[in-house]
Amino acid sequence: MRNLSLLFGLVLLVHGVFGVDEVSVSVMVGDSLTLNSDLTEKGDELQWKIEGESNIIAQIDREANKISVPGNNEERFRDRLKLDEKTGSLTITNIRTTDSGVYELKIKDSMNENKNRFSVTVRDEMKTVSVNEGDSVTLRTGVIDIQIYDLILWKFKDHLIAKIIKLTNQMSLYDTSDERFKGRLQLNEKTGSLSISKSRISDSEDYSLHMISSSYTVQRTIGVTVTDSRSSGAVSGISGVVLMLWAVTVFLLHEV
Repeated sequence: MRNLSLLFGLVLLVHGVFGVDEVSVSVMVGDSLTLNSDLTEKGDELQWKIEGESNIIAQIDREANKISVPGNNEERFRDRLKLDEKTGSLTITNIRTTDSGVYELKIKDSMNENKNRFSVTVRDEMKTVSVNEGDSVTLRTGVIDIQIYDLILWKFKDHLIAKIIKLTNQMSLYDTSDERFKGRLQLNEKTGSLSISKSRISDSEDYSLHMISSSYTVQRTIGVTVTDSRSSGAVSGISGVVLMLWAVTVFLLHEV
């Protein structure tokens, strides 16, 4: 029994020094993705790399008081990386399919060395929605189950219009703060998608989605365009008349 306890303690020690955690992240082209770090101590050293590549893309050395983001000098990321000097979290803005890969985070101090891995997949999908006035439109999160997130926020022109808090299973709609949406918003409690009923021309705008977990944060912009169905009908009618006149003209010329 004593040997078993000793072995268990040794396993805990090894995990503390060499433990590796991996998180899977799926995002869309154009999103902003933040990979979280828990760097807090002044003596810590932090390095961000991509699996299979030798180059360091971001690093913090507290003892040397040095913070650098070499990845911004490479063509692949060119000024799209941001490193939080306090937390060590890495943000990739305007993400691309070529950014897919496994991002490795190594944190060292005088006692331990920990490694985290973030497997990032970037999907090339449409993030614009077009709908006729009066129809319903759904803005999708792109996830099947939002349980992987602690907080989901939907914003319109920087105004919060919907929120989901997983910890308290709370879903809130702020449609009364902006009269344009009053009684027209609905949240899907499983996927976090936001639906707007009886869409109006004034609903045309960019909507912001923030999906936040303990390991990472995804920020996305979805563009909505609401068209006047009457105008569309009028254009179609005009096109029909033009086509008919053209046919009559061709027939008359043929008869001549």
